[in-house]
Amino acid sequence: MRLFERAEAVRASAPLRWGLAAGAFAVALATRFAVDHLLPAGFPYLTFFPAVILTTFFAGTRPGLACAAACGLSAWFWFIAPFESFAVNPFVLVALGFYVCIIWVDVVLIHVLHAAVIELKEEKVRSNALLESQKLLLADQKERERQRRILQRELSHRMKNTLAMVQAVVSQSLRNASDPAKAAELASARIMALARAQDALTATSWSAAEVVDIVEASVAPHDEGGRFEISGPSVRLEAQRSLGLALAIHELATNATKYGALSNTSGFVSIRWDLSGSDGFRFVWAESGGPAIGEPPRSGFGSRLTLRVVPNYFAGSAIADYARDGLTYTLTGTRGSPEAEESGH
Repeated sequence: MRLFERAEAVRASAPLRWGLAAGAFAVALATRFAVDHLLPAGFPYLTFFPAVILTTFFAGTRPGLACAAACGLSAWFWFIAPFESFAVNPFVLVALGFYVCIIWVDVVLIHVLHAAVIELKEEKVRSNALLESQKLLLADQKERERQRRILQRELSHRMKNTLAMVQAVVSQSLRNASDPAKAAELASARIMALARAQDALTATSWSAAEVVDIVEASVAPHDEGGRFEISGPSVRLEAQRSLGLALAIHELATNATKYGALSNTSGFVSIRWDLSGSDGFRFVWAESGGPAIGEPPRSGFGSRLTLRVVPNYFAGSAIADYARDGLTYTLTGTRGSPEAEESGH
């Protein structure tokens, strides 16, 4: 293959191609003159055939044909009787016909040979490209399979978490209610609150949800006439914290509708949150303008949910201040990170 590579290098340069053709012709002619006295009659082309063949192989078809024409005319003029003339007779025609046939066969064979080598190289390039494409497809298939397994584990994890939370909501609602119908209503409302939070999480592929989205989705069923003021920076909560916060807001809004600021026409609720340090999070629900309230005589599931269960999700604590003007609920803890949650699956 090195010969073919060298031939390609010569063919790529016009000066080299035509220089080789001229040089090969000159060497062939000089050699023919040098050995003329050693050769018997009938060998006019002996040194010219190799020149044409080498020129065609290394320089290409056109330089090869040019060299063949120069060699043929030189042999006709100097080495075919009558010498030093371009006389035409049967002997000359036979000699020239023989020369043309041999040269034509040589040139065609060399051209076909080079074309076959070029086709072989192109086929090798195509094969390498196909192999590379197959490798990429295989790698893509493996990556898709890996992603599918990850999604399956993720779905299983999310379903387990959601079912566990639903189970806790239902069991606690039934345990603390004397009326089965009332218990079913409470459980249904709390599950709907979870569903709204899940909608916010679904929009971000369950990686995290913005606090403002959770708050707005949770208070939407209770917001009549702009009774809520919502403010806070952009904060993304991981899935478990998002669901917990949604449940807490649902309980607070339900109690406000029954007993607090949303039970009359003049009450108002301020919802705000802020950050502290690298991971600190504080959420405040503050009611005003409602009827006078006091601390409930007994602690139900709603109170335990907002003061104990939800703070655990945030690795923090919560307090409820039953002031005369309205309830203020403050949740402090950490906001967590989606990356930490994913690595723990």
